[in-house]
Amino acid sequence: MKTYIAVLKKDIDIENLEKELKKKNIKPAAHYTSIGVVKLESEKPVYLKDFEEYFISVEEDKNIKIE
Repeated sequence: MKTYIAVLKKDIDIENLEKELKKKNIKPAAHYTSIGVVKLESEKPVYLKDFEEYFISVEEDKNIKIE
């Protein structure tokens, strides 16, 4: 399973977003409301083009180790 980080647009309907994610078998793993970010988990790739009304950007979390 891959993890994605998505930046939310302002004033979106979270309930509608959750329904869309569920339809596409994407699990919302965390919602950081103070910074407007959601963490998503999915077996399939998550693309911004599929969620343009909700997200500003979507990136795969590469788990880069910082030393």
